[in-house]
Amino acid sequence: MSLSKQLLLLLSLIFFIVFSASLILSINNIKSYLEVESQFHVKDTATSLGLSLSPHMENEQDPILETMMTAIFDTGYYREMRLVNIDNQELVKLTNPQIVPGVPAWFIELVPMQGATAVSEISSGWQMSGKLYVTSNPAYGYLKLYQQAQSTLIVSGLIFLAAMLLLITVLRYTLRPLHDIAQQAEQISAGHFTTITKLPWTREVKHVALSMNSMSDKIGHMISRLNRRLEIVSESLKQDPLTKLLNQATFQVNLKQALSGYKGEGYAALIKFDDLGFLSKDKGNEAVNNLLLEFAAILRSTEQFSRTAYRLQGSEFALLFPGFNQNEMLRLIKQLKNDIAILGKSYQQEDLIHIGVIHYERSSDFDKLYPGMVEAYEHAKNIGNNAYYIKDDLASPMSDMEWKILISSAIDNNLPTPEITFTAEAHDYKQIPPQKVMEEVFTAISDNDGNLLSIGTFFSMAQEFQLVEALDQAIVNKVISLMEETAKTNPVTINLTMDSISSHAFNLWLKERLAKTKIDLKLLSFSVTAYSVTKDIAAFASFAHFVNSLGATVLLKRYSPDIIDIEQLKSLNINYLRLARDLTTNIADDPNKTQFLDLISEVASLLDIKVLAEGVKSDADLDIVKAKSIYGISR
Repeated sequence: MSLSKQLLLLLSLIFFIVFSASLILSINNIKSYLEVESQFHVKDTATSLGLSLSPHMENEQDPILETMMTAIFDTGYYREMRLVNIDNQELVKLTNPQIVPGVPAWFIELVPMQGATAVSEISSGWQMSGKLYVTSNPAYGYLKLYQQAQSTLIVSGLIFLAAMLLLITVLRYTLRPLHDIAQQAEQISAGHFTTITKLPWTREVKHVALSMNSMSDKIGHMISRLNRRLEIVSESLKQDPLTKLLNQATFQVNLKQALSGYKGEGYAALIKFDDLGFLSKDKGNEAVNNLLLEFAAILRSTEQFSRTAYRLQGSEFALLFPGFNQNEMLRLIKQLKNDIAILGKSYQQEDLIHIGVIHYERSSDFDKLYPGMVEAYEHAKNIGNNAYYIKDDLASPMSDMEWKILISSAIDNNLPTPEITFTAEAHDYKQIPPQKVMEEVFTAISDNDGNLLSIGTFFSMAQEFQLVEALDQAIVNKVISLMEETAKTNPVTINLTMDSISSHAFNLWLKERLAKTKIDLKLLSFSVTAYSVTKDIAAFASFAHFVNSLGATVLLKRYSPDIIDIEQLKSLNINYLRLARDLTTNIADDPNKTQFLDLISEVASLLDIKVLAEGVKSDADLDIVKAKSIYGISR
């Protein structure tokens, strides 16, 4: 119950108690007053009427006796009058029934009034000749009491309504700041560090609002400082320390993104210096470093390479040409070849590098790309100085029609595919023994011959044929059924595509499907890669809010701050954050990664997000990661 309703109820109860006590006291006081007045009245009537009847008591049959009594009795204020003689014989008796018009019977029973009786002795000369009994009629007292109660109720009701309206108005203005403070607290817990600009006029509430504003500002500034530090650390994590080009881990991530990007088609090139060892022996390590730095400068000076040039390791470099056609790619490669020839002359090296180029498309197998680049490089070495070679046969052996038939069969469940298993278990290593906290759904796809296919390629082709939403439905349905059969007790993450997340029809289907299952919805966590989320952050945030409202959870996987800014995390409504694998790989040898883990753990704690680390293989890395505020670690 809200505070305003509690206050209204309390004040209404107090008003009712005060009003009831006041009404009872008022009625009792008026009743007592009327009863006393009635006693005096009948006593005066009996005395005065007795004196008037005294001269006529010599003749007990005198009709004037009844006439005089009737004249007084007809006023209606008396219930009974009796005149008796000295022998107690009744001479005249007048009665009036106790009927109170306009007064309900329950009121008469609830407030009983005693009728007053007065006796007057009548004398004739010096002798007593009779007695007069006069009894009051309480009907008029009841009527007066009832009218008084009615008027009191009406006035009190009007006062109560006016007081309630005034109280509601005052409470609305008084409690509105509390509502604003509650909203501010919810926004702070969601990562939106707002402040209340219109401060309340109530002193105590104003102090609370000022304290909340101060806390919001401090946490917001803390998040901003952590974000700036994270940006610096993340930049160093994805860069080669010598050349400042992007490193091998970033190249692998970007190559995967390129496969699922615009048309999923383009070129990738491996550039390798053939004999840096000879140059090192001849001119020293400093000359080698200068050569690599000059080569990196050439790559950065070409606009198309400024963000797609990578140093993989040692003498190996790579380039990406996402969405490029062959003519565009060749123009850049030839320009690079000329720049390399000029650079080689300054070091007396005519044959400095060779370039292996591969063509990829959506159906290409990611695992075959790098070996293909190495093979193309080996071909280039046999062509000539600073030569390049283009390998163009990495496309899938399956035709588009074969892909479509296979995907449709998987959706219709005509094949024993997709095969669902639970893997990539995350454990809380602070527990002894480590406690499992999450599993990930692994989807295996096989062709008609039983050969495993790349799941990334499979989904890319499903997206090409606009079947990915139906495929996601089939997998989610299979996972839920399997969880029901195996009685899962720990959360399970199910990967979804942005096509499904952005689909209103998919959301409706998911709501209906979750309403039918008997499993605890908190065990279901729907995950999306950070790179996919960047395509439509608003749609993902809306989906996450929708899933949370159903009782399930949302996980953002393969997170890296260079993909999604920390500032944006607080608006995504996520429950779990799984870090990209390279952020915790070899963390024991990289203080930047350790610093990054500290920062992201602190930010996630402020935003109430559980952090998971993936692929922590070595024991040295595990010792560092489990010492941090990490919810779960998978090895």
